[in-house]
Amino acid sequence: MKQNSLALAIAFGAVVVGLAVLLISEAAGASELIIAIGGGIALVGVGVLTAVVMRLPEPSGESGTAGEHEHEQMEA
Repeated sequence: MKQNSLALAIAFGAVVVGLAVLLISEAAGASELIIAIGGGIALVGVGVLTAVVMRLPEPSGESGTAGEHEHEQMEA
């Protein structure tokens, strides 16, 4: 779990830094290259966050889909 926590922290930091670079450079009227670099960093961070979340194990004791329980309750 420590590996996932470190990856999540780094990816979240990349999203925050990328968005900060993107927004500040846009507001300051910086070149399009700097704006694109900030956006690219943010997108890579989102991609890494998605990959880490997909690799997390499912919670124990949970089976099936989320909608299954609602359907069972409606039938009762």
